[in-house]
Amino acid sequence: ALALLYKAWQYRAVQDLKDAPQAEADAKCPGCGLQVADLRRHMKRCCPEKLPERLAPAEERRVARKAASEEDWISEEEVKEAALKSFSRVEDPLLRRVLELRFGADQGGLRRSPAEVAEALGGKYRGKAETALMLIRQALRSIPLVADDPKDLVVVYEDEDLLAVSKPPFLRVTPVHRFVGKSLTNQVLGYLQAKYGEGYDSAMVLHRLDQTTSGLVLCAKNKEAARICGERWHDDACKKEYLAIALPHGPSRLNNIGDTLVVDAPIGRDTESDDPVRRAVNADGQSAATRFEVLDVGAGALLLACTLEKQGRTHQIRLHAKHVGAPLLGDE
Repeated sequence: ALALLYKAWQYRAVQDLKDAPQAEADAKCPGCGLQVADLRRHMKRCCPEKLPERLAPAEERRVARKAASEEDWISEEEVKEAALKSFSRVEDPLLRRVLELRFGADQGGLRRSPAEVAEALGGKYRGKAETALMLIRQALRSIPLVADDPKDLVVVYEDEDLLAVSKPPFLRVTPVHRFVGKSLTNQVLGYLQAKYGEGYDSAMVLHRLDQTTSGLVLCAKNKEAARICGERWHDDACKKEYLAIALPHGPSRLNNIGDTLVVDAPIGRDTESDDPVRRAVNADGQSAATRFEVLDVGAGALLLACTLEKQGRTHQIRLHAKHVGAPLLGDE
């Protein structure tokens, strides 16, 4: 079964390379040596510790991350302790060994790249970084998801199939690792286990919100509900609306209660920034459209209803609001 999965994954990787521009296809992953079209996306799953922003001095990186969100800050010591504890619960000895090697259980927590894991496994795995990467992903999925105390979880709606909860700002929707909590997903799992028993081992969160954003998050209680909602989520009948406070400056078509404006502008990488994650309105980006409506007007501020007219892109609302001279309050 693993061999079939690997062949399917390898075929998909080859097809991605064929479909991508040659300049992008030549990008080589420093962790596994595979040539991929979207190097950053691949590295986030393969060897995130080798991403440019992760190569900053450890202390500088630690201070910056803690300052950004101290409430759900997870120290390296917590990660190491949780990792070692969770690995012992993985039944398959090969997958357990892969996790121990990947997270450096034998070398003080210093992570190994997929290529290094392959060499450490030896035998038929030596020199096969792609196979090691597949094993790492399979091993990570086999780790039981941690259940957090749901005492702070606010349930807005619930029936036999769905659960809607209110996410506060600065709380992650999904955990950094399955073996570390401090996310909305872990709280939802804790709530469901308290209600239905510890045999409930998954929390099917159907969509995400930015870490600093508050709002409703819909969860499915069973796979059939998740499937149906997943199909409907990308359908035109599914309406996604958000509230935001904007601080307009200069000429704008959003001034008075009832004013509406549809911003249809593509979103892609910010070519003026060294940060590969940063997005901007970019003519070469992906199509995106947002409808803004002024609900209320205050002293130098607007309350906006923001509706995604097309499939949501990363930071779409804040980028489109800034694009028309109405940047959101707190936007960085």
